[in-house]
Parts: sequence; C-alpha cells; structure tokens
Amino acid sequence: MRTGIDLKTRRTPFSGGSGTLPAGAISLRATLIFGLAAAMVGLAVGVWFLTDFLARLGLGEVAAGLGLGGLPVIGTALVQDGVLGPAAVAAAIPATFMTFNLLLLNEFPDEDADRAGGRRNLAILLGRTLAARVYAAAGILTPISIVGAVAADALPVVSLAAVLPSLLLVKALRWAFGSPAEPVPIPALGGNVMWNLGTNMVLALTLVVALIL
Repeated sequence: MRTGIDLKTRRTPFSGGSGTLPAGAISLRATLIFGLAAAMVGLAVGVWFLTDFLARLGLGEVAAGLGLGGLPVIGTALVQDGVLGPAAVAAAIPATFMTFNLLLLNEFPDEDADRAGGRRNLAILLGRTLAARVYAAAGILTPISIVGAVAADALPVVSLAAVLPSLLLVKALRWAFGSPAEPVPIPALGGNVMWNLGTNMVLALTLVVALIL
C-alpha cells in the first residue's frame, strides 16, 4: 500500500492477497501486527526444532535464553509499541538470564543421558563445578540487572519488587557454591522454576502498574 503497487495491480485468480488491503478488508496496522506475530510464531517453532542441534554445539542454553526469553520480550514490545524502548531492553535482559538458567540447572540431572545421546551442553563441556558457577552468576546477575535498569531510569522504581522472587534461588545457589558434584536437590529445581515464573510475572505487573499510575 505504501508503494502503491497493490493499487495498480491487475488482479488474476492467482494474485494472492494483493487485493486485501485496497479492498479495506484489513487495516495496514492490523496487517503489520499480524505479520510480526506470525514471524514470532515461526521463530518460536524454529527455535524449538533447532535447540537440540544447538545443544550438540554447546549453544543450547544461549539459544533458549534468547529465543524463549529475551527475544520474545523485545518482539512483544515491537508489536505493541512499534519501537524498541529502554524498558523493553531492560526487561529482556533478566528474561534471558532466567531462561538460560532454567535450561542449565535441569541439565545436571540429565548429564549421563545427555552425554550418551551426544549432547554437548554446558554441564558436560564445562564440568559440573564450573557450569554450576555459571548458573550462579546468571542467577545473581538477574536481580542486579533489574536494580541497574531502575537506577538508569529504564524501568520504574516499582519494578524493584521483581527482585524479591530471587530469594527462591537460595537452595540452588547453596548447591552451586557448596556441592555441585552432588545431585541437584529437588527443592532447588522447584525454586528455579518458581523464580523464573515469579520474576517475570512481578516484573510484568510492575510495568502495568507504572503505566496506570
């Protein structure tokens, strides 16, 4: 529509959807939103099938962190607002760390099976002790990134509440620093999941509250 091509096209039964916009069946904005949403769905499907391949290259955790954490946050902001603002970037950073850690911690119980299946994830490549330290670093950087974003005015002050769910990491961090050679305690695995869900939920709610106020 912006170039005028669809308005000048002589339609045939094989012209596809080029007449949809000129006919007013859907608005330009709705078309853009639908296209971006479809692209994100396609990206999510692609990441789903690509993750196993990346896991064999030692990139599965990073791919999950970005593909299922940070990038969906950025994509949602672009679809809803049309621009990538500082709040979207600030919210994407902890989302990346958390999703990265969600996958990483769950790899430790599966270490033997993953090694037998040819996977090369961080728990195998780095060894349990170093991989556990990486997990701890990402866990600690999550609340730090939120506090830093608030200090930089990228997130509202109320978003500091999103730091509180990080208390759920106590058991997992105690294991990571104290006994990574031992099996990950079930409460640590559960706390890791609740930390992910809780931080994302609280951060999203604080952004809504900031908009309302």
